Order: sequence, then C-alpha cells, then structure tokens
Amino acid sequence: MLRKSGVIVGLAIILSACQPSPSFLNSASPISGHEAELYREVLIEAVSIFVFVTGILVWILIRDRSKAGDMSIPPQMHGRAVWTTIPVLAIVLLDGMDFIWMVQTMNRVAIPKSATTDLNLQVVGHRWWWEFDYLDQGIATANELHIPVGTTVQISLKSVDVIHSFWIPQLSGKTDVIPGQHNTMWITGDQVGEYLGQCAEFCGTEHAMMRFKVIVDSQADFDAWVANQKKAAYQPQTEDEQAGYKEVTGACAACHSLDPSEMNTDKVGPNLAHLFSRTTFAGGTFDLNEANLRSWLHDTQAMKPGNDMQISVPPKQLDQIVGYLMHLK
Repeated sequence: MLRKSGVIVGLAIILSACQPSPSFLNSASPISGHEAELYREVLIEAVSIFVFVTGILVWILIRDRSKAGDMSIPPQMHGRAVWTTIPVLAIVLLDGMDFIWMVQTMNRVAIPKSATTDLNLQVVGHRWWWEFDYLDQGIATANELHIPVGTTVQISLKSVDVIHSFWIPQLSGKTDVIPGQHNTMWITGDQVGEYLGQCAEFCGTEHAMMRFKVIVDSQADFDAWVANQKKAAYQPQTEDEQAGYKEVTGACAACHSLDPSEMNTDKVGPNLAHLFSRTTFAGGTFDLNEANLRSWLHDTQAMKPGNDMQISVPPKQLDQIVGYLMHLK
C-alpha cells in the first residue's frame, strides 16, 4: 500500500510539470514566426544528419559482422584522404547553411525604424513584478500589458534592481533587462488574444513568480482601455471608503500611487489607480479578487515570501482598504 501511494505521488509530481506552456512554435507574431522557422530548419537538418549517420553505422555493423568460424580482420580503409575530406566539406557546407539562416533570421527580427504609428513603451523590471509605462499616452500600469493588434511596439527596457529578462514566447525572443544599461526590443501581435510572459533570468527568491500577460486588443478595445486608464482614480463615497482611501494615500503612498500618470520607477510597488482593471497581481501570480487581496494584505509573505511588501494589515483597516481598492477599475 505504501509503495502504491509512493508511485501515485511520484506520478503526480511528474505530471504537474506537463501543463501546457507558451511556446514560440505556436507563434502569434512575425518575430516568433521567424524564430520558429529557423528552429524547424535546424531541427530538420540535425535529424537528417542523425538518420544518415546512424543508417551508415547500422549498415557497416551488418555488413562487417563476424561470421561463425571467421577470424579474419575486415578490410581496412585508413590512410585515404577522401575519408577526411568528405566529412570536412560536409561540415563546412552545413555550418555555412546554418550561418546564412541565422543571419537571415537576425535581419528579419531586427528592430524596425520608428514610425509615428508605433506604440512607445518603457518596461521596468522590479523584484518581482513588471511595470509598463505608456510614454505616448502618459499612463502606467503593471503585470498586464495591452497593445493594439498589428501595431509595432517599441520597447525601452530598464531595471531598478538586478538583471531580469523580458520574454513573451509567442510574440518575441528574450532581451535582458540590466541595471544601468539601455536595451531595446520590439513586439507586435498578429492575433487578438492573451499571451503569457515570464522573466527568463534568475533574479532571486521569487523569480518564478515574476510573470505577466500581454493582451492584444482590437484597436477599438485598446483605445477604450487607454481612455479608462487615463481617468482619475475612484474618489471615496462612504465613510469606510474614505477611511480606506486615507490609508492608501497615507502609509501606502510610500510604495504605491493613485495617479494614473505616475510612472513608479522610484517606487517599490505598482500603480494602483486602476488596480481592478487587471486580472492578476503580485507579479501576475494570483487572480485578482477580493479573497486573494484580503489574504495578501493580511500576510504578503505567506503568499510570496521575500517580496518587499512586508506588512500585515489589522482586520478593521483591512476591510476599509479592500473596500476602497475594489472600486479602482
């Protein structure tokens, strides 16, 4: 019985790693499409070489297998230059093809020249969440990036602490986000939908909980989203909401802002002006709902150990703060 339980637990652990994950092979942009094409070309080449070499090896093993009673040595072919020349030429040819494919792909995914129709963003890496500053629209948000379908998005990357790496497998390759260094990249989405992103550089305890979403909207939906993000934060109406607002604009203001245009590169926490217009929080790790928000404010370290929000809000204040925050849509 104990052995059976151990097998079940082992299978559960193994299968837990088999959940679907975003892949550049399932591309939704020209960048990941070109990367996927290069991968398939190299894979076909590698498989072809493997099959060819393995086939020759099997053929030689069958042809030169020892026969009963035959103690003679098979014919030797060493000392012939051709057996060195052919592999060298094959390697040169194959490496040349790989080099050409690589250069073609690099040229195809190179950052295009900026145009007036481009969307200009600053992406800031924090431990452990992502800040998205819309430079043209004058708004800031976190963990969920909205872009219009078919639009070239020019991205400037910045880190306020350690090295991160910005990666959206279905939309782009990885680009490092390095303190004191200005890196750039671009993305575009060909299909309306949601695409998962991840920090791809180990950056500390909760590296695995530094996720984000890219929501590719229709142009109309994106314009409506921007218009909502530009609105001032909800003003409290009731006494409890006013008490919650006082806490958020008081002690919480050291790390957060309710000004939708404030780009929080000098603050520890994300902009809260339209918190509940997002679906996740804490680095895109948890669904944003009342229950999770209450648990978070009660004990942030229990949900995400090591994060910079090391507080525990008393019950009365917790009710007031949550009551106000839920109006920030």
